[in-house]
Amino acid sequence: MGDLRISGLASGMDTDLMVQSLMKVERLKVDRYEQAKQLALWKQEAYNDMNRLFANFILNTRKDMGLTKVGITGIATGISYTRLDYVRKVSATDESKAAVSATSEAVNGSFTLDIQELAKGASLTSEKVSQGDTFGTYMELDLGNGGEKIVVSNENGVNMKDIAKAINNANQGISASFEVDSYGKGALILQTAETGENAKINLQVSNVVSGERDLDFINQFENTSVQGKDAKVLFNGVEMNYNSNNIKLNGVNIQLKDIGQVDIKVETNVEGIMDKIKKLVDDYNELVEKVSGAVSEKKYSGYHPLSMEEKNSMHENDVKLWEEKSRSGLLNRDESLQRMLQNIRNDLYKTVEGLGGKFNHITQLGITTEKYARGATGGKLEIDEEKLRNAILEDPEGVMELLFKEEDKDVKDSKGIFTGVYDNIIDGMKSIIDKSGPGQDADLLRNVKSNILIDFVTKKSSISDIDREVLNTNKRIDDLNAALLRKENAYYAKFANMEQMLQQMYSQSNWLSQQLMR
Repeated sequence: MGDLRISGLASGMDTDLMVQSLMKVERLKVDRYEQAKQLALWKQEAYNDMNRLFANFILNTRKDMGLTKVGITGIATGISYTRLDYVRKVSATDESKAAVSATSEAVNGSFTLDIQELAKGASLTSEKVSQGDTFGTYMELDLGNGGEKIVVSNENGVNMKDIAKAINNANQGISASFEVDSYGKGALILQTAETGENAKINLQVSNVVSGERDLDFINQFENTSVQGKDAKVLFNGVEMNYNSNNIKLNGVNIQLKDIGQVDIKVETNVEGIMDKIKKLVDDYNELVEKVSGAVSEKKYSGYHPLSMEEKNSMHENDVKLWEEKSRSGLLNRDESLQRMLQNIRNDLYKTVEGLGGKFNHITQLGITTEKYARGATGGKLEIDEEKLRNAILEDPEGVMELLFKEEDKDVKDSKGIFTGVYDNIIDGMKSIIDKSGPGQDADLLRNVKSNILIDFVTKKSSISDIDREVLNTNKRIDDLNAALLRKENAYYAKFANMEQMLQQMYSQSNWLSQQLMR
């Protein structure tokens, strides 16, 4: 409709300026929808940031407390509080003879270990031969371990390196090597991967295809049948035999290194447990501070999201300051976050039922909420370190049980304190996902709980409340823009009609003037 947009040739008016001035008022409604859309997108971003914060808190604190182990695939596997290996610490008087580490079954106490023999594998060594010596062009080897026969062939003559390579390629738990010295001679060495009396080599050779100058391979060995040895230790005077040098006694992992006597002591890892609980509380307090800050952040109602026209008319620093205020308070008094904080605070002081240890309330560990102070963030935890230390000394397993026990479905209020904290956070995360979706963090959220997105996918069809709001706003904006375009064209049409009428009037006036002048 460009033919209607005629500038004010007759009237002398700036038609474009007048139309744009009229449309500026009309566009205010579109601007309000654009501002509402931008606020929704900012809020979605704030929600996603908050869920990322929650996810990392859960994953990191669980990992720090030893409640998850991340495998080489990057997948985290849950570990029960009953299997934590740092609750006890173990020491040995001579680590050159035995390296020790505690397991979750370790019991406080001391014992003596007299290492009399180390476990050894079976080893078979040939006489020294030259690297050029051959043993026929074909042979079949049986290692006596139940594996298939190993075929070795070389049309130029089978040598020791051919034999070693064939044995290694067979992967039957026996390794072979042939290395030569400066004079080109060496011995073939066979060694079992396993140790102990069950580790055996019984070398047999069959179907040899030999020539005149070939040596007899089997005659290069003084003994073709060998057996490994068990480790022998005296545990508090009692003889024990093991087929490995990595053994377990009294819940202690022991790596036997040398012959001799070593004293081993197991005790409660008080400081280690203290450090982990203190870090957990610090991380929790940091989380509470950030969430409380978000729900109490001031909202500046007079600062709306800026349009591009407004940004272009302002200094860059002013734009930055303005947007800081317009984005402030997006989660002010947010229902999901406030409910989550309240649920956590309520559960912190519940008496945990169905426990087997000596503690059933968090205050028994010397952990309480901070006293009220103006300007302080409510809900933070404080630790009485002396009381916590005494609780750990008295019943370390009971401390961990109170904090991390999994819920017993048949017993009310049987969930450990921080198990409840995690569950309340996850419930809050689900509520936020319904509102804002997972954003780019779906995999991160699933690491927290594998089925955390199930309800969002099935009940919400993977469309969050904010996504639906933005879709509806976009449709409204499109409809308004279409209506504005029609109105703008109507204005131009009216001005064009006015210009045509003025032109006709001026033409008639000129004709009359000319007639009167005759």
